[in-house]
Amino acid sequence: MTKTTSTEPHQILATPAQPAASAAGRRLFNEWSLASLGLVVFCGMQILGVWELHLAEQGEVRAGLARALTLLLLAGTAILVALVDRWRRRHFDQCAVLLQATRMNTQLREEKGAAYQLASYDHLTGLPNRMLFSELANSHLSRTRRSHAPFVMMFLDLDRFKLINDTLGHRIGDLLLQGVGQRLSNTVREADIVARLGGDEFVVLLTELESFDDAGRVANKLIEEIGLPMQIEEHELEMRPSIGIAVHPRDGLDLDALMRNADSAMYEAKRAGRGCFRFYDPTLNSRSVLQADLSSRFRRAIMGGEFILHYQPRISLNGYRITSLEALIRWQHPERGLVFPGEFIDYAEQEGLVVELGNWVLRETCRQIAAWLAEGIKVVPVAINVSPKQLRDQTFVNYIREVVSDYGIPANLLEIEITERCVVEDFERPRQALEALSGLGLKIALDDYGTGFSSLSFLKRLPINVIKIDRSFISDIRNQSNDAAIVASTIALGHNLGLTVIAEGVETREQLIYLRAAGCDEVQGYYFQKPVAAAEIVEALKAGEVVR
Repeated sequence: MTKTTSTEPHQILATPAQPAASAAGRRLFNEWSLASLGLVVFCGMQILGVWELHLAEQGEVRAGLARALTLLLLAGTAILVALVDRWRRRHFDQCAVLLQATRMNTQLREEKGAAYQLASYDHLTGLPNRMLFSELANSHLSRTRRSHAPFVMMFLDLDRFKLINDTLGHRIGDLLLQGVGQRLSNTVREADIVARLGGDEFVVLLTELESFDDAGRVANKLIEEIGLPMQIEEHELEMRPSIGIAVHPRDGLDLDALMRNADSAMYEAKRAGRGCFRFYDPTLNSRSVLQADLSSRFRRAIMGGEFILHYQPRISLNGYRITSLEALIRWQHPERGLVFPGEFIDYAEQEGLVVELGNWVLRETCRQIAAWLAEGIKVVPVAINVSPKQLRDQTFVNYIREVVSDYGIPANLLEIEITERCVVEDFERPRQALEALSGLGLKIALDDYGTGFSSLSFLKRLPINVIKIDRSFISDIRNQSNDAAIVASTIALGHNLGLTVIAEGVETREQLIYLRAAGCDEVQGYYFQKPVAAAEIVEALKAGEVVR
């Protein structure tokens, strides 16, 4: 980027009209003038002396005339020298003013260029910012309308960047953004435009594609290049983007529409599992409107008691008894009805509200357990899902201890469910928190087992009591030999480590029969009971079983 000078506009205006160099020049001209005048006087005196000697022989009258002429010559010469000196002084002042004006104009041009640089380019990555990108994109869009050339907008958002920024610090986050910006610029062609809109959001404009099908290939290459490990100081970080793609004129005729639709497609890529790309689909608009509406009143919903808990039982395959419950949050929207967590959890995490939401789930679960105990109902442990941010919060363990104490319930009636995401970035603090919770008597369950990359090491190093096999391995277990092998090996591994193994997402009798034959301890799913409100699960708790 262009470096700016440190001179401010008020310093330019305050600069004297005649600088140091001008003063030195003035002294030089003054010395020259005095020397010239002295030389003239000296020459005149010599001439006067010669004339006097010559004319003295010719009479007193001629000698007086010679003196008068010599004095007149001296006076005229002195006047001439003064006029020349005055002209030289005026000319020098004019040159000094012109020089100063030139310097001011040059400095103003430099300041103007620096101001444009600051206003048009991102200070961190050196890429065009939103303002300059809009100018360039609108210019290309105008040419595209005339030439009918392909015009593709890509909206990129870095997955898990906020987590890295929060755990490793903003300086590491800034270096990561610089690296991503450089990789983007190196991957696309010179004719394409890469810009940073702010935060971890980038946009790429592909201007000279032969066909729209090339956009998918470019998106895949961007994901691969950005996804390569990046060494930042002592940290080796991996970062993958989610990319949304909008195509002109199919997905919008102007820049605003294209960017809005590319943004919607990017969020669809995140919902599809992150680290991938999606083309814009017109049906996303209705979903975006819903998301915006939910986001606008989310905080009020927490304070206004619009959230409720539903409970789903876990069933032992040895006697088909209820062994525990899982508390699942729902939003009882006053206009849209029951809203499931998939539509608001991402927003809660992005806006930093997930800890507040998680704390509400903990309080409500403990309150409900206390209410059931007060009614004389035999209560089984209730599991709650804990987010990575909660687990890294230094006050989390004490908060659980206080809430359990406030409601007067045994700590062993509470169970914590975590995913590998809770410990993938910062292992030690979550490990210490889980050790402390285990010491209080809480069971720890590892949820979505098999979907991550480090499950075996987690099982060895964390105080895990339960592993839950992800529903993706259960859904087609009868037809997919790989899924069946993974499930069987997971059950064997869990038992060898002395862990309870639970299968999630059990919906058919065939799945149940297979899991029981494989030695699975417990199951959870719609085959026995869908998640229901507390009032509906009471009868099952009283009976101790779910009737099929």
